[in-house]
Amino acid sequence: MIEMLQMLNLGLRFLLELIVLTVYGFWGYRIGWSAWSSRALCIGLPLSAAVLWGLLGSPKATFALPAPLHQLLELMMFGLPVILLFRMNHPALAVLYGAVVLANKVLMIVWNQ
Repeated sequence: MIEMLQMLNLGLRFLLELIVLTVYGFWGYRIGWSAWSSRALCIGLPLSAAVLWGLLGSPKATFALPAPLHQLLELMMFGLPVILLFRMNHPALAVLYGAVVLANKVLMIVWNQ
């Protein structure tokens, strides 16, 4: 039973990573000052975040960061969408997302994932 819950928690983590990229894309679209820049930021911000996470933060990262720097990167990557959702006038989504991220992280620490 615990193994199944651990797999679900890892699946949730992947879903949260996709949500992070989606929020970055929406934010990029909203801050663009023209149609071209909105589209470029809508693609560029999530792409930059995905590359950064893939190189430095993911479990199979090319360059492994020391634990404190990894925690800081993780806080920035998964915490920034809370702020962005508040800035886009979606406080309920921001609180929900933040609570799910926090619960996921606590379970990852408890289960040593």
